[in-house]
Amino acid sequence: MKIVNIPRFIFSLAIIICIISFLISMATNTVFSAEIPKYSEITVSAGDTIWSIAIDIGGNVEKNIYEIKKINNLKNSMIYVGQTLLVPIS
Repeated sequence: MKIVNIPRFIFSLAIIICIISFLISMATNTVFSAEIPKYSEITVSAGDTIWSIAIDIGGNVEKNIYEIKKINNLKNSMIYVGQTLLVPIS
């Protein structure tokens, strides 16, 4: 058997390998094994800052600050006493 169009053959082979890999991962459920993030609700007290809240959560402070701002749709780091925030549970 002679392969007439080698680039086309290699591309087709790559597509077949991708499809087989996807089907195997679906069968083993590795594609959908991502953990659902969990959040806790807090009320901002006097003296609280996003930085201090991120430190209290533990773990990577910069990542926590980013997540707090993202899940609460904060444009900047301004928070107010009495404000309710969702924070990631570590």
